[in-house]
Amino acid sequence: MKRIAVVMCSLVLLSACSGGDDSASEGSSPSTSAQSGATAQAVSKDPLAVCEALFDGEADSPMGRLAALDGVVVDEAGLTEVNDIRQELVAAIAKSPTDLAANIEALRAPLGDVISQVSSGTADVMVDSAAVATATTDLTATCDEAGYTVPAA
Repeated sequence: MKRIAVVMCSLVLLSACSGGDDSASEGSSPSTSAQSGATAQAVSKDPLAVCEALFDGEADSPMGRLAALDGVVVDEAGLTEVNDIRQELVAAIAKSPTDLAANIEALRAPLGDVISQVSSGTADVMVDSAAVATATTDLTATCDEAGYTVPAA
């Protein structure tokens, strides 16, 4: 029983990191499909809970903290905050249905770019405001469709 739980957790993490490439599952064997079904049941894919986790708490929420980075040069100290937000988005992706996960991934990508640039010594690095704004609009629409009302900024 412990092995099954470990395998299922591993599959969840692997699928969250895979970026949603469905081409690998086209030739899946029946046992792989059964494992995928069990994995989907093991992790709650509740879009309302994910949207609440991302937006509730205003300035303290991941989305509020991300908005606070707009126009701010990220230095070594700010890098910790960027990385923390990015990790919270990774956790949200693992709990999200596919459409919501894609929206969250679009938010996560610019943060990864910032981390790479600051880590490589690039000066005056800022989060791509346009990419975050577009991803936020898409995420807000997906959350609205799921029945969650995004708090006004």
